[in-house]
Amino acid sequence: MNKILVIGGSKGVGNAIVTSLIDENIVINISRTPPILSHSNLTHITCDILTDELPDFEEIDTLIYCPGSINLKPISRLKLDDFRSDFEINVIGAVKAIQYYFLVLWQQS
Repeated sequence: MNKILVIGGSKGVGNAIVTSLIDENIVINISRTPPILSHSNLTHITCDILTDELPDFEEIDTLIYCPGSINLKPISRLKLDDFRSDFEINVIGAVKAIQYYFLVLWQQS
């Protein structure tokens, strides 16, 4: 079984990915809220990707990053802080996770 780290796997697309992987893999979900799904192959760790320290793992085979946000307001009602907030979760969070866990994945090779 592969050990798959899913960041943001409690809701939406992330939850669908976890659900599709859970029967044949060990899945670790890192997100702010626990998933509704319960399975012997699933471990949940409560963590905010932007503000908390990321947990360490001895080994992971795959990293999947699912958090995301989008403001669906008319552009005339969007503020620069709305764009900054989306950028933080969509880009900065992904870069933080990739940089942190790349060392774990790379050291296994």
